[in-house]
Amino acid sequence: YTTAICKGNSLYQIALTFDDGPIIEKTEAILDILKLNNINATFFCIGANVSKNPDILKRINDEGHLVGNHSFSHHTLFDLFSKARMVKEIKNTNNLIYNLIGNYPKYFRPPYGVTTPVLANAIEETKMATIGWNIRSFDTISKSNEKLLTTIKNKIKPGAIILLHDSSEITASTIQD
Repeated sequence: YTTAICKGNSLYQIALTFDDGPIIEKTEAILDILKLNNINATFFCIGANVSKNPDILKRINDEGHLVGNHSFSHHTLFDLFSKARMVKEIKNTNNLIYNLIGNYPKYFRPPYGVTTPVLANAIEETKMATIGWNIRSFDTISKSNEKLLTTIKNKIKPGAIILLHDSSEITASTIQD
């Protein structure tokens, strides 16, 4: 069974991670903010969104961010897929990313953050490392920039891995603050 990495070991760094992109305007706004502040992040990309927005994926890579795999479909029933179907989703996304940026992702973040035994076997077969988080921002449901920022700030500590979504309306405006 594959163990997910849910925190870093740095005394001086945290990891910003963004799930679900790349998405026109939303991911681009986040990239603009990160570039302005000279910050690198990790983007766990959905293959279907990569295929629709290849130029944004190239920009993520070209600006020095790490690209990870977040499945091809992010299907609501992903956790119930067969191992073969999960492997196919992971490999299809890896190949799509490779064809665009010339590197295979090494890291996988499961849709909804759940690693079932079947998914653990699929991840092991594809030789990926599972990345979780230890700060869930709740940016997909938050309605207030101030509340979202407070949620993150109150939990932040060295080695934190912060889960954000470049699919959420509020994320870019919050990290800009």
